[in-house]
Amino acid sequence: MSDTPEVALAALTDPAAPYLIGVRHHAPSLAAAVPALLDAAKPDVLLVELPAELQEWLPWLAHEETRAPVALAAAPADGSGGPAFYPFADFSPELAAVRWAGRRQVPVVACDLPLADRGWRERGTSAQEPGRLSDALRSRLTGRPGDDLWDRLVEATAPGSAPEALRRAALLTGWALREESAVSEVDLRREEWMRSQLAASTKNGERAAAVVGAFHTPALVRPLGGAGLQSMCGYRRVGATSPHPPAPEWTTSLIPYTYALLDERSGYPAGIRDPEWQHMVLEAAGDPGSLEHALTSASVQICAELRKLGHPSGPADAREITRLAGDLARLRNLPAAGRGELVEAVQTVLTQGEPYGRGRAVARAMESVLVGDRVGRPAPRAPRSGLAPAVEAELTALGLPGPADGVSRAARDLRLDPLRSDLDRRRELLLRRLELCSVPYAESKPVTGTGGADALTSRWEVRWTPATAAMLTAAGVRGVTLAQAAEGLLRERSRKERDAGGPTATQVLDGLRQAAHCGLPGLVDEGLDATADVLPGSGTLPELLAGLALLDLLRAGHIAGLEADEDRTARAFAVAELLTVAAVRQVDGLTGSEDPADAHALLELAHRADLSGGIRLADALARLAADGSPLMRGAAGAVRVLLGQEEPAAFGGRVVSWVDGAVDAGSRTALTARLTGLLTAAGRLLEAAAPALEPLVERVSELSDRDFLDRLPALRGGFDTLSPADRGRLLAGVEERLGIDRVADTGATDPAALAIWTSADLAARATLGALGLLPPPRAHAEPEPTATATVRTEDHRLAPADRWRLLLGRRTDQLPGSARALATALDELYGGGRGEGSRGDLGGGGGREAPYPGVREWSEELAALFGPGIREEVLAAAAATGRQDVLAELDPDGVRPSVDLLRSVLRHAGGLPEARLAALRPLVRRLVDALTRELATRLRPALHGTALPRPSRRPGGGLDLPRTLRVNLATARRAPDGTVRVIPERPVFRTRARRAADWRLVLVTDVSGSMEASTIWTALTASVLAGVPTLSTHFLAFSTEVIDLTDHVQDPLSLLLEVSVGGGTHIAAGLRHARELVTVPSRTLVVVVSDFEEGYPVGGLLAEVRALVGAGCHVLGCASLDDSGRPRYSTGVAGQLVAAGMPVAALSPLELARWVGEKIA
Repeated sequence: MSDTPEVALAALTDPAAPYLIGVRHHAPSLAAAVPALLDAAKPDVLLVELPAELQEWLPWLAHEETRAPVALAAAPADGSGGPAFYPFADFSPELAAVRWAGRRQVPVVACDLPLADRGWRERGTSAQEPGRLSDALRSRLTGRPGDDLWDRLVEATAPGSAPEALRRAALLTGWALREESAVSEVDLRREEWMRSQLAASTKNGERAAAVVGAFHTPALVRPLGGAGLQSMCGYRRVGATSPHPPAPEWTTSLIPYTYALLDERSGYPAGIRDPEWQHMVLEAAGDPGSLEHALTSASVQICAELRKLGHPSGPADAREITRLAGDLARLRNLPAAGRGELVEAVQTVLTQGEPYGRGRAVARAMESVLVGDRVGRPAPRAPRSGLAPAVEAELTALGLPGPADGVSRAARDLRLDPLRSDLDRRRELLLRRLELCSVPYAESKPVTGTGGADALTSRWEVRWTPATAAMLTAAGVRGVTLAQAAEGLLRERSRKERDAGGPTATQVLDGLRQAAHCGLPGLVDEGLDATADVLPGSGTLPELLAGLALLDLLRAGHIAGLEADEDRTARAFAVAELLTVAAVRQVDGLTGSEDPADAHALLELAHRADLSGGIRLADALARLAADGSPLMRGAAGAVRVLLGQEEPAAFGGRVVSWVDGAVDAGSRTALTARLTGLLTAAGRLLEAAAPALEPLVERVSELSDRDFLDRLPALRGGFDTLSPADRGRLLAGVEERLGIDRVADTGATDPAALAIWTSADLAARATLGALGLLPPPRAHAEPEPTATATVRTEDHRLAPADRWRLLLGRRTDQLPGSARALATALDELYGGGRGEGSRGDLGGGGGREAPYPGVREWSEELAALFGPGIREEVLAAAAATGRQDVLAELDPDGVRPSVDLLRSVLRHAGGLPEARLAALRPLVRRLVDALTRELATRLRPALHGTALPRPSRRPGGGLDLPRTLRVNLATARRAPDGTVRVIPERPVFRTRARRAADWRLVLVTDVSGSMEASTIWTALTASVLAGVPTLSTHFLAFSTEVIDLTDHVQDPLSLLLEVSVGGGTHIAAGLRHARELVTVPSRTLVVVVSDFEEGYPVGGLLAEVRALVGAGCHVLGCASLDDSGRPRYSTGVAGQLVAAGMPVAALSPLELARWVGEKIA
């Protein structure tokens, strides 16, 4: 039978027993009462619940110049275990007691079990679930899940209470919690040690006061006899020493701390919610009036902070928060409102039912006010400790530059092989952690493995500077070891990402990569879980592939900071399968891509998913090859050949069809894009697979000179994707197929040396022949004459080999004089190429021809060589590569309007001075007017009849059959066969009338770098829709910020010049702004034009969509808006948007106009 509360309280407050003050580590009301309690007790010695190793720091903790918050930290000297952390704030009762002892010259003893005792590492029985006592107590409180018993039984009842009453409430609460708990083995050992310290401190009759956790206080009183407290506390023999042999010694430190880290949501141990609010409670010192003033002050500050974040809030809201918090306190029979009432009142008054959007802004305002930004510091003359000395000692042990080496201007170069050398592994971990903590000591240098693979070694430049010492001190607030500081930084970053609604896929990958390289296995395991949760649903294809590459390193054990772990390897394998499946689903989102990087990604995915992708990957590649953009058709076709899903000969025939179909500007542009995709995804395919190359070789040879010259710039543009060296090798293969003999290029090899080597080879062959060791000679078939060996005609003056030299841009010095001008003209655009061989002399370039003096001369030469139409295409291609000077050579009246050309012109318009921009305005105006006029012609039929139909007796519109039947029901007659006939004596027709209530269309347009073409189409479409009389059109452009360009929507040129394409993607911000424009939800159309690669947490985007749909708005997502209707978008995010109520489709402007017309008709 357990003791009653009365008996237990009597034993805990027995005057003959030690004076016990049961505390919680952070308790502002009790901290305010501790000095008064100790003044009344007048102890000769004070015991506080801290490990014995921290004894030396207690005088500095009590020092009058030490400013809280600070923390006592300890870590094992050999790094064998995790660090211990004891943060203190002004509202910590232990700190208040130590300061009191310092002022009164009372000795203080750290009475807890030494950290070196191995008992800390042995965990026994854990606490049980709350029993009937806790349930009964909670039923009388707020009823909230997880309601804090200490806060409600001690802190909330403290205002107006005497210090002794507060002490008794704390002791009784600790006894109640212990009454229904199973005490762990380590707690029993700690209490045994505390009793031994208490006995040693009072052996000469001293009166002792003990400030310890309220849970432990019942174990420190004398037994009451019988079962009582003795059996409840699990007493053991009081010994003077620990029963376990000591572990390695611990290094201790007194370090500065911050309220941001003290907040328990930071991930650091021994924290408390909203430390700045706890400080306000401390300053109120239990006075109900002062607490009400603190509540009012906090409410006003939260409202002011919310205004800074752009949300309306004022004094009326602050008054309502204060009133509601006070009412809640009175309903709960509390003397004053506490933190719980304040939080509930703020959420009720300010969030207005929006968990995202305004709700997140309110959360940020509360964090700013209630958490605070106080930073503490130890006393100036305190011994140097913490992170900086630990790092300096580790640098010395690892043989790296440190403060003892002085400040050096020259950096020391390190090449580390952490997978083979233990010293290098420790160095790598140290440098990675310093880099993560933003300590300027080591700079990582890029290292590339053989064949472009990821390197397993690393290269660093290290140097000790004064900035290194300064930043180590700043980073010391996060821990006393680099591992602790790095983990604390990553956990704080993760918390902020969660508070913002995240994390995003990029943030998850960054966190996992940094945790792995810094050797933090706990965070790696958490990162794997986050990767499995976040990336499959919201990751783009590049992000998914980056995640797979990182998982490969984890599974292969190629990250030096992590020890081999079978469970982690199995988990990484399972996550990799999830990401592979998600990546295969993303292939459909590449249909409209024009980015060569996506072709690279497609090839990498094919290598990874060849086995696990299966039928789904094969089907997706087939669709992409048939319906994708020109670039993705070429890439998908090449990948299908590599995977054995298509024969090389069949694909070679398809490549030939691309060449045959290049008869106009659009098809020639598509030919360049198709070749770019093919060669980007599989650059060596044509060189290695003869059946794929032979049809193209034959067709290039068969074309007439005129047809070849028309296609030459497009072919050269496609093959320029290859490096100069690859083009040289391909040309060698083509010449071999054409049967052309040539002297091999010796490159940098001395011909004389080559002759000596050849003589040695021939001598060796003769010796082998004499010994009978040569293999039998192979029979060589006579080469069949090819179609390319035909006699030249007037239409085939260019030899086949010369044609390939022109389109590959290699060995043009071997061209005849009549063809060199062609090579020089194309070299002006494409130059020597990029990649392998671009710097060496591999026989490329038409270097013997003089360069053009200026762009005008080049333009004239292009017209003379290729004709005016091809000249325009080449100049447009030059503009797309970044040459601004060619824009002046485009004739506004003669140019062919196209969105691609308009994109190139607008891309440069933003960076031009006003004088040059004025010269370009006629060209831009001509392009915009022509495209808008063409688009309006197509859209007007879709928008015809959007006015309200009105019944009329005058024939002029369609017959309104339902009204006609209703008006003529009196003429209905039943026929003998039973059928009913109506004689329409008064027919009713439809006629058009203006609507009384207009509709509102909000175009939310993504202007990030990947949406350039759709941005132009959306602007042109908006200008056409702005002419519909019953439709009010708004144009919102967003990247990471939102700009309302509705004032320019009537003038498409002005609108396009105002749009600045580039930046990230924050779709939720654009929808939030659109929601502010909604007045009549049922008559509002919100159209989002985006690739849905949200750069911010997807949760906020989904919340905005649900808010618009829930309000009754008509919402549509356009994955692309162009003539082709081919989207390039994130399928994972789009699927979540569809589930949230937003249909997503790839539309042409005509299809969008039809959708608008159907909604408003």
